[in-house]
Amino acid sequence: MNFLHVDLNSFFAHCAVVTSEGRYTFDTPLIVGGDASKRHGIVLAATYTVKKHGVRAGMPLREALARCPEAILVPAQYHVYSHYSDRFLSIVKRYSPVVSRYGIDEAYIDYRGCERLFGPATEVAHIIRNRVKDELGLTVSVGVGDNPLMAKMGSDYKKPDAVTVVNSQFWRERIWPMEVSNLMYVGRSTADKLNGVGIRTIGQLASASQSMLISIFGTTGKQLWLHANGIDKQLLPTANDEQKSISASCTLPGDIQTESELFSALLRQTDKVAYRLRKSGMRALVVGVSVRYSDLSHRSKQTRLLAPTDVTGELYECARELIRSLYGAKPIRQVGMRVASLISDSEQLSIFQDALHEKRRKLDVAVDALRTRYGGEVISRASTLHANEEPFENFNPFDRNTVKE
Repeated sequence: MNFLHVDLNSFFAHCAVVTSEGRYTFDTPLIVGGDASKRHGIVLAATYTVKKHGVRAGMPLREALARCPEAILVPAQYHVYSHYSDRFLSIVKRYSPVVSRYGIDEAYIDYRGCERLFGPATEVAHIIRNRVKDELGLTVSVGVGDNPLMAKMGSDYKKPDAVTVVNSQFWRERIWPMEVSNLMYVGRSTADKLNGVGIRTIGQLASASQSMLISIFGTTGKQLWLHANGIDKQLLPTANDEQKSISASCTLPGDIQTESELFSALLRQTDKVAYRLRKSGMRALVVGVSVRYSDLSHRSKQTRLLAPTDVTGELYECARELIRSLYGAKPIRQVGMRVASLISDSEQLSIFQDALHEKRRKLDVAVDALRTRYGGEVISRASTLHANEEPFENFNPFDRNTVKE
């Protein structure tokens, strides 16, 4: 057992509880998000009492309140979340020099070599769980496994306030019968494709033909098969790796009115970020998006890719799925895109490269050459032509304001 994944339970909602001076408990039906007076927007988080009614993050607030009419709406307080997130991370970092922060409410721990200092990983999992509860008043779910994937699936398996140890036997008996959509990195569209070829459980995916999966998903097909079998050889980024990121954002002259306008602005930022990646000789393992609403409130989401990439199309497809859930809560004025956990272009996590990946990358490289020779605006993607923002050529791929090292 070499890795732990620690996940704060219903983080935003539980922060509202611990800062309420006794007005609320974890059993209070709380929903974070939206406008309490107008009852519009989306759910950012909810206590488990509300989740039992089928309410989930990203759900329209009106639907959530129809499912749980007794729910109490509370506003988001991002400064509170940042404060508790930092305190949470300071606890986790006491037990390993290699900790990877993954969003505001979860972290991976590479525990290899730390047993002599703190004891078995399972014991440390309980220690962390109790410390977070005693010092912060919050609860966590901790997964312990032989790799980051097993640890993550363990923390998701039982919530709240639990420790789950995932070994190969647990994987076969408990994970394989689960729906394939529960496997880490399997999104809705991937699950639909798998269901379409008769693969509905993680176990069925594990026993599927690798060649068939590669023919459907390309490089991702191999990774899906490995993950279904509990195989994850990806190492956690070191502290220095985590500090490396490339980002781009734009403030629009007016509020975004349609989803297509949002996607257009996002594609524009992704194009810039991918260009900088290729110029820097790097590929990204983490993709994140952010929006700033017209009332200046801010939200962000990120996820980890199956394999590192610098291909604009692949980065955009991931970013677009992330940003969907941020649309509709309030009018959006600013859109941002970010990649992190960068690795050298020469490093590879997989030897499998599908034809579409190679075709896309060759096109990107050709576009880069044109922009380098004739200027950043010599060629643009058709869906971004109406975007009213700063010229592409004003962005230096080595600008230290956007490339953090």
